[in-house]
Amino acid sequence: MQVAQPPPRPAAAVDFAVGAYTGVQVRPGKGLPHAEAVADILRADGADESTQVAALLHDVVEDTSLTVEDVRAAFGDRIARMVGALSEDPSIKRYAARKRALRCHVAAAEPATMDISLADKIASLRQAAITGESISTRKLSHYRSTLRLAQASGASTRLVAQLERLLSPV
Repeated sequence: MQVAQPPPRPAAAVDFAVGAYTGVQVRPGKGLPHAEAVADILRADGADESTQVAALLHDVVEDTSLTVEDVRAAFGDRIARMVGALSEDPSIKRYAARKRALRCHVAAAEPATMDISLADKIASLRQAAITGESISTRKLSHYRSTLRLAQASGASTRLVAQLERLLSPV
């Protein structure tokens, strides 16, 4: 008989992410600080710990040499599925097609995955507002398309409202 494991703690995910990002060059405002900001947004929204853990790991497959299988081995199937759905397919070269495929994967995944996607965009827009960084038109288009999917999917109304507010002046 297999005993159910407790959900992984965010501290374990931070340790995992620190190891994953050590020596990896990321753009300013990305990497672990960005992942922590995404998890903080979800924690404030009342997300469960597993969702917060997936938020902390949502970019490790894209940004580091780690794979979804590495995430699965450390944190289990649920978190690995969310991280996988939130990871872009690097074989799709065109930006618009890659982002469209990403949105399809997020929309097909469990609802918490859409909440992570929204929190990711909220964190990125907040960072841009603080630093004065401009966000490309195509990225804003992707954010707005994600927002429309989230509105139709029944995602967290608080996260939808936050993203709407951040996108309205842009």
